[in-house]
Amino acid sequence: MLLELKMIMVEGMPKYAYKCSACGEQFEVFHLMKEVMEDCEKCGAKCSLKKLPLFPINLNKVDRKQKVGDIVKQHIEEAKEDIKKEKQRLKEQEHKP
Repeated sequence: MLLELKMIMVEGMPKYAYKCSACGEQFEVFHLMKEVMEDCEKCGAKCSLKKLPLFPINLNKVDRKQKVGDIVKQHIEEAKEDIKKEKQRLKEQEHKP
């Protein structure tokens, strides 16, 4: 119950990445937008954190071997197959005495 409540609270908060200038440790935390972390939770250094971007900075076009639509279609087919297998497993499980 407590874990579920904690997960619900985290889902509504943005995730931020920080790097400590004192120990060099990098970590991610969830907190409200109006909150600011300044002290490292790893080494305890005061005012040592720098916020890092959470997205890739390289904006060059990615060379893809497959089209995005083909990847999606493949995933859908794999999901359908998984569903069929799960249905069959559940049917077999129901019929066992």
